[in-house]
Amino acid sequence: MIVAGIAVAVAAVGCKGGKDQGTVPAQKMTVLADALRPDAFAAALKRMGGAHFHATARFAAGPAGGAPNVVTTTTDVWMDRSGNYRFHEQNDRDGGREVVLYGRELSVALRYGKMIRRVAEEPEPSRLLEEALGAPFAVFDLVARRARVARAGNELVGGARATAFELRPTAGAGSDPGPAMDGLRKWRNKASIDDLQGRVLVDDATGALDRCDLTAKFSTAGDPKPVEGTVEVHTVLTEVAATAPIERPAADDLAMRQRTLPEQKELLRGLGQTRPVAEPVRPGARATRIVRPAPAKTGATAGGKTGR
Repeated sequence: MIVAGIAVAVAAVGCKGGKDQGTVPAQKMTVLADALRPDAFAAALKRMGGAHFHATARFAAGPAGGAPNVVTTTTDVWMDRSGNYRFHEQNDRDGGREVVLYGRELSVALRYGKMIRRVAEEPEPSRLLEEALGAPFAVFDLVARRARVARAGNELVGGARATAFELRPTAGAGSDPGPAMDGLRKWRNKASIDDLQGRVLVDDATGALDRCDLTAKFSTAGDPKPVEGTVEVHTVLTEVAATAPIERPAADDLAMRQRTLPEQKELLRGLGQTRPVAEPVRPGARATRIVRPAPAKTGATAGGKTGR
């Protein structure tokens, strides 16, 4: 399985309380996008003293009128007050992984595999955490260019004030198209959002994502047939500032190979060298026969005879 920046300013979203109901202008939509971005969400979790994040994401896509490919992924992330985390990710295609950050140690295990421990070196620990928290932003990134966002009042979540947002499809008015996408996301430029239902709840004090429910149906051009699909994500945040301390997992240390670099150079030696091009044979030229001299005969190889 897509993130940049580390700023969140969600307190401004709820500054007018319930009096400002209606379409959110472009700058407010950017604030919502910041709250959904995985790097900003990870920073908010640390500010609030940790929590338990649970997410279920379902992605389905296929040729129009045909059977779609469907994958459902369930993710649980626990972060403690120290910033250590553990997450477990599993999908219905028999895939998954478990990752634990404990101090300066990072332990990773694929489904059915051994837990392997190594030194935690940035940006890997942050990138893995952002991947685990990235399902809400993956859906929002698809629908944002065709979405209308409206503030839907305030709620209390565990005694803390949070601002609610609702998302609906739009033909373009009220939404910020933003820059054109490229690379693997280029197809989203021409994607149409046929249906969108969403509600996002953001904590005012920390910018953490308290709850997110997004469901969208999309279609886009394909070869040879158009492609249509649905995306759906549901998340909830619990155990705020009350998660148990992350424990050091049982794991095998990563075996270091001391000759990795010499072996690599030996295997790749000569691949980048330019070889001289053979001179083409001229028409009518006779092939030159190479005559190699025979080895000199010794007394033993001359039938046992010696010279007089």
